[in-house]
Amino acid sequence: MKKTTLLAPLALTLTLALTTGCSAAAMGSSAAGTTSGLSPAGSPSSNTTAGIAGSADSSEYIAQSDAESIALADAGLTADALAGSYSRLEYDDGRAVYDIEFWTADTEYDYEIDAVSGEILSMDYDADNHNRQSATASSSAGSSDLISEDDARLTALTHAGLAERSDVQFVQCKLDRDDGRQVYDVEFYTTTAEYDYEIDAVTGEILSYDYDAEHYTAPAASGTQITSDDAKRIALEHAGIAEADATRFKVELDEDDGRQVYEVEWEVGRTEYSYEISAADGSILNYETDHD
Repeated sequence: MKKTTLLAPLALTLTLALTTGCSAAAMGSSAAGTTSGLSPAGSPSSNTTAGIAGSADSSEYIAQSDAESIALADAGLTADALAGSYSRLEYDDGRAVYDIEFWTADTEYDYEIDAVSGEILSMDYDADNHNRQSATASSSAGSSDLISEDDARLTALTHAGLAERSDVQFVQCKLDRDDGRQVYDVEFYTTTAEYDYEIDAVTGEILSYDYDAEHYTAPAASGTQITSDDAKRIALEHAGIAEADATRFKVELDEDDGRQVYEVEWEVGRTEYSYEISAADGSILNYETDHD
């Protein structure tokens, strides 16, 4: 995630517009009296700020146009590059936030901006499937044509601005297939935020990524975790099943609500078993059986 900065030209444009008395209609004003600098000509955004129950004194909020500028600057875009947009003031978990969405011809962006501080609380970028030629090449590529896991990790870390950070902890970097395309799913975290990337395994292109700094609690340090074999044993003992009687075993380390968990699955005859085991202490978080 790039460091958030305001684009000077865009900020200057907004300032001049306010001082020269541009009409509310020219600025894309809604009936509630708010303004939006996101929408290109002919594609006005939808904005509403009225009725935010329980919110703080609105005089403390940054302007909606400033929140939009923060999002655009972080995305490296200008308003005239957009195909459409939508923004509004909301109240989320006791906090006033600006929900800002915009898109170009091939990419969608979603931002949540703190209405008081201007901090980016979360953002999502999705360019998946916009490059059909790349997807076709990826689907037919052999293992020798793929970038390495280390390359995928470095691509994600560099984009997030964390390549030099020592506090990055990886949850996973695994090769997967999505809509006929081979991709690396890369997940990692710092002490304050969680990052998820999907990277084309042939071209190294970032297909989508997600950043979330809101209410995030980092998982326990890897040195305190149980092993995948421990998770398997715990699940089997709880189910009263001998490993020799089980087939189609699968154990994966995943993350759920900021917590690392082992997902353990197997079959015995026509019965499927699924367990979710805490990687920190081995406790059983969830389990179910399905009789086919």
